[in-house]
Amino acid sequence: MPSFSWEDQFMTSVASFAEAQMPEATSRSLLQEYIRLSHSTPLPPILDFENNAKLLDGSPFLEPDEQIYKLMHAIFQPLLSKFKLEGAENFAKVIPYLATTGVTIVENHLSLFDATVTSFMLEREQAFFEYARKMFFVTGRLVFTSDFTRVAGRAFRTMLVASPRDMAENESIRRELTRLNLRSYKEVKERQKRGEALVLYPEGTRSRNSAMLPFHGALYSYLDGTVVLPVAVEGPEKILHSDSFRFGFTEGAMRIGEPVYVGPANAAPQGIRSLEVERFSKDTRKQDAMDYFGHAVAAMLPHAMRGHYTR
Repeated sequence: MPSFSWEDQFMTSVASFAEAQMPEATSRSLLQEYIRLSHSTPLPPILDFENNAKLLDGSPFLEPDEQIYKLMHAIFQPLLSKFKLEGAENFAKVIPYLATTGVTIVENHLSLFDATVTSFMLEREQAFFEYARKMFFVTGRLVFTSDFTRVAGRAFRTMLVASPRDMAENESIRRELTRLNLRSYKEVKERQKRGEALVLYPEGTRSRNSAMLPFHGALYSYLDGTVVLPVAVEGPEKILHSDSFRFGFTEGAMRIGEPVYVGPANAAPQGIRSLEVERFSKDTRKQDAMDYFGHAVAAMLPHAMRGHYTR
């Protein structure tokens, strides 16, 4: 079986696991298993537009592969040992509203493995474990067309979408991608009503230089009528740099901000402040609301990482 171009560099991650006090034989075995699964994990059928047109009306939701979940946990448990969670009390505040208004987590996007970091940081807290396992991530389908990230994408509950870049670069299948996004949005709202928290990366793509990109106004509808929890992560970009296939061992943090209900104050859950979007100009309302949360995330990051949201 031909090797992937990234395999040799990926195996040099052994040195980082040694820093994290993992025996070399263990880390080699884990990395080799990731490579093996990268060769054998198939493209989700719903994304095979050419050969499975009849599946276009199926669900874009993917349940996790438990074998892959256990592998990713074994890989990232040592890599996250120097990461800290801040603002846990804010996550606790939204638990009562998971099955009422619904909860949307908005987060800056730094790494191909941000979902892994977010999930495992919350699962590390015993009080949050069951809620973290029920979270789901809106994930660009390009994650699953890449031989490097397809495995990681199957570790968690995922709602497949086409990103703005994906839509622009794949005009020949634009109709299929549009249908995918419409179905995804409908099912997102249904799952939120059932008490499943949505994790959204409103920049639409990961930052290549750690500085925040603008949040997309078109994603406002995901937030409307829900309790929104802003989350800032620092460090995932050092676990895996944007131009690298080698894991690093580093300090980092996941910071959870104050929850905000998006909608009228009289509809806000008790104890949760509201963002009354009517205060914004009708012409720019969606973008203004997204920028509000962009600034909320940026405020929890070092100044150099705030990018578009530097005040």
